[in-house]
Amino acid sequence: MLKYFKMIRVTLVKPGEFEIDQAEEPTPGKDEILLKVIRCGVCGSDPTIYRGLHPYAKKSLVMGHEFSGTVEALGENVTHLKKGQRVTVIPHVVCGKCKPCQTETYNFCEELKCMGAEADGAHVGYVNVDAKMALPIPDNMSMEDAAMIEPACVSYHGARRGNIKPGDTALVVGAGPIGIFAMQSCKVLGAGKVIIADLDESRLKLSKDLGADGIINVSKETLAEGLTRILGNPKDVDVFYDCVGEKGKVFDDILKIARRGTRIVMIGVLQNEYIVPHLPDFVQHELSISGTTMYVPQDFRDMIELMSAGKISTKGMITHHFKLDEINDVFKMIDGRKEPFLKIMLTYDSLA
Repeated sequence: MLKYFKMIRVTLVKPGEFEIDQAEEPTPGKDEILLKVIRCGVCGSDPTIYRGLHPYAKKSLVMGHEFSGTVEALGENVTHLKKGQRVTVIPHVVCGKCKPCQTETYNFCEELKCMGAEADGAHVGYVNVDAKMALPIPDNMSMEDAAMIEPACVSYHGARRGNIKPGDTALVVGAGPIGIFAMQSCKVLGAGKVIIADLDESRLKLSKDLGADGIINVSKETLAEGLTRILGNPKDVDVFYDCVGEKGKVFDDILKIARRGTRIVMIGVLQNEYIVPHLPDFVQHELSISGTTMYVPQDFRDMIELMSAGKISTKGMITHHFKLDEINDVFKMIDGRKEPFLKIMLTYDSLA
């Protein structure tokens, strides 16, 4: 006879309102594992979901998609993992049958759902995960770094979309976690110089500490002025990364200074009704603009190796810790903007 245990569960029942209760611990199905969640990061997209503004998030949702944990139980057919193994998770729910799924380009699956948005995620004590989406981490990697693999892979995948060539000069606009990881990813991909721009001096200082070759505080100087100060000529940038998106101001600022024939990667998500007055320059100046969406398993494998080797670092990026059952305090802090933060990490250690 199976024995069932209660576990904590946090459900966003409507915009701005969480319900914290207990639920039965699930049993893994065929090709699944049961994961005991240890750490879960708060993504920059989570406040959008919380406020009910995310276009794809389902109603009555268990959020959380940046997570790590230990294998608690194995479902039928799972032989490559073992109980107690520490893993990070690709939060993809896919059909498993289409050509993208067969080639491990899950971000192109037409039935793709992301845990924590279109499907329930990791704001629970235990969660069932498709076994092929669970990747073991090495002994020298912390569970916190393992939870940071997911956002790091967003950036790494985006950085690869810029087709970095050895010696290239790159500009990253936006020094949040995604921008800082994008800056580091450009470096490991062979860029000669990587400059990062933001409004926040503390984020820029951290970026410098983590390897940026130059910083631009756009509250004090324009991108063109900052690039002139650092490079001598703003036209010397080979590839641009917009890690802001929103209404397109950063994108437009890039279009104004980009040298003809250069490359732009949109990692930040453009909102509806964007305003980009210089968009015609995209054609006139023969620019290459690439979109990027999430990641593929090879990005995770690469990032596990890069973080384990110390080539990409999370040092200084996690600024706050909260227990999962303190989730309301997390979003009060975010909405209240009473103190600066970068990455917020949810902990599960003392929770049933």
